[in-house]
Amino acid sequence: MTNRISRRDLARGACAALLLTASGRPGRDALAAGPEQGSQQEGQLWHPDLFPEMIVKSWYQEDLAEGEVSSWQSGGVKPVAAVQAEPSLCPTKLGKNGVIFKKGTKQALTWPADNDAPYLHRWWLVIARCDSAANSDANNVSVLCVNGAEGGSVHRQPRVCFRPSTGTFVSQVDDGKIKSEEGKCSTDFGGWNVMVGYRRGFVMQVVVNGVKTAGQTIYALAPNRMKSESFMGDVNNPMRADVAIDCVIIGQSELDDSLIDILMGWGMWRVGRQSDLPSDHPYRQRPPSSVDANNKPARYAFDSASWESWAAIGNERYAHRGEAAPPIRGYTTVFFDDFDSNTVVDDSKGAQASIWYAPTSLANVGVDANTQRISGSPSSYVHDAASHTLVLRLLHKGRWRTGAFSSVNNNGQGRCWGKGIFEVRARLPKIAAPRPGFFPAFWAYGKEHLFWRTRNRLETDFWEYDGLNGAYINISQHVHKPKLGYADPHIATGSVHRKIAGYQVDPSNGFPATIDIYDGEFHTWYAQIEDDYSYFVIDGWEVARVPTSPELAAKKYIMVDFAYDQNKGRVQPDPSQTYDMVIDYIRVRQTETDLARVPPGFSALPTLSGRASPSQALTVVPNVVASQIECLWYRDGVPIVGETGTGYQIGSQDMGHKIRCHVRAVSVLDQPEAWTQESETVG
Repeated sequence: MTNRISRRDLARGACAALLLTASGRPGRDALAAGPEQGSQQEGQLWHPDLFPEMIVKSWYQEDLAEGEVSSWQSGGVKPVAAVQAEPSLCPTKLGKNGVIFKKGTKQALTWPADNDAPYLHRWWLVIARCDSAANSDANNVSVLCVNGAEGGSVHRQPRVCFRPSTGTFVSQVDDGKIKSEEGKCSTDFGGWNVMVGYRRGFVMQVVVNGVKTAGQTIYALAPNRMKSESFMGDVNNPMRADVAIDCVIIGQSELDDSLIDILMGWGMWRVGRQSDLPSDHPYRQRPPSSVDANNKPARYAFDSASWESWAAIGNERYAHRGEAAPPIRGYTTVFFDDFDSNTVVDDSKGAQASIWYAPTSLANVGVDANTQRISGSPSSYVHDAASHTLVLRLLHKGRWRTGAFSSVNNNGQGRCWGKGIFEVRARLPKIAAPRPGFFPAFWAYGKEHLFWRTRNRLETDFWEYDGLNGAYINISQHVHKPKLGYADPHIATGSVHRKIAGYQVDPSNGFPATIDIYDGEFHTWYAQIEDDYSYFVIDGWEVARVPTSPELAAKKYIMVDFAYDQNKGRVQPDPSQTYDMVIDYIRVRQTETDLARVPPGFSALPTLSGRASPSQALTVVPNVVASQIECLWYRDGVPIVGETGTGYQIGSQDMGHKIRCHVRAVSVLDQPEAWTQESETVG
């Protein structure tokens, strides 16, 4: 069902300026408790609902009537009612004092578990107060917990509480370990506190009343498998102090620093505490007053007319099939893994500099075979140190199991690329027809759907085969409907597909010989995505060329799998046998022209300082103003696992090689990224 912007949300956005004029107070009539505000700026006041797609769930106290609260309906793209059926456990709304949850009770409002929380809940804004001064011995006074009604420590996506014993307002998430960030807050029950917590890149951080915490590393959050409800108040233990909630907002996307400042400024002006913001905060003297570019991060926009016009190329895409592929010139290898070691890690545990994460964000990628974790036994990820290959193994243990991996983990952390050459050399089993329903693929997803669940998921199949015909290559482009329906003309509400190539690679189609991939030999495939045209190649022979569409050029992450689909074969596989997809290498190249462009936000390309000599250090100068950057280091395009700092100590393993660093400004709008030049050859 499509989530449409409610009339309430539209009214909030459209009437922000009218509220300013009518009330003389900022925000949405400053309904939270607090002093009257000072003089205001003219013009439209900013409010989170001015960008409704960003909001997943939002509860505001002004939407409630006085008295007992048995249901509190949220706004957002995934609205839900927080409810309480037992009258004695209902909190109370009193004037502009918020929704009050009383000490000594299990007063709470609950809503169902959300398996999508790891993807959706990227940031949260909570305005609350606690009677900490009268309960200074208390440690954890609950405010909010997503997927936490079963108790224990595992479902905090996120959790927010007060810690009166230290006078702090606390935010927690759980990525296998509880990660906790906290900031000083008012201990007086009359004083409201504003928290903006967020996950961005590999960091979880919190701003409390305008003061940012140091932050800490966070990895992938797991979907909730216990069906554990979410709640405000506390369902597990009696409240240890009185708590009042003004509003709770949970949002999607990764916030840039400017938008974090805007949210904090809005919240502090809302409760009349703007003078408590740090002296250098941009909204200490005035509230945020308009929608600017920071409210509108770049997102993929589906264009139905463009999509339809692409089909007009017809069979022109095959004009050069079977011919030698055009020569590759002006490209640099930016990523290369020839599997000298097993570089695949568990997608819930892999660190920032990891290379491949398994078994990807898709639970059903193996189709009729379960995709195993690294810990599965017997393993579906078999590394051969002698041949420098990685095997994805289809095996039977109770049922069919297989391997799959991608260049990002299930929360979108990892490596992505836009245009360029995406190449793999691999070998499939040597097996005569009729064959089982093997379904191997080398493909990519646009990264955006992991951060914007309202946006289309872009899939590009660089190649995929089935077990019916090993000579039949399939290359296709898909725009899948979003995880969450959302009314926007730039979002395709249903999935659409187009075939780039689908035919037998054999002499009848212009090739010098038949290429049947079940011949037990290595074959090399690549997709070359350039500004104007994209080329698809097998073993040096062109398969198709098409105009480069926005869907092909989108930033994407690589996926590799050896699925089994019983409908794509003519015999059943032998449970006593194993079937191997052997991967020799995967490589990504980008044009030197693209690498030389200085992206928005950077004053120049990042540079390296220091000597390219053993026992010396190279240091990257980012040339971008950003509070959070991510650095990845490469040796002749090979990722250097474990190196994520701004400096790199050169060792003997670097002799004869060149080093370069990739810099991503995570805290800047649209997260621009750039490369240094390669160093001199180490020696």
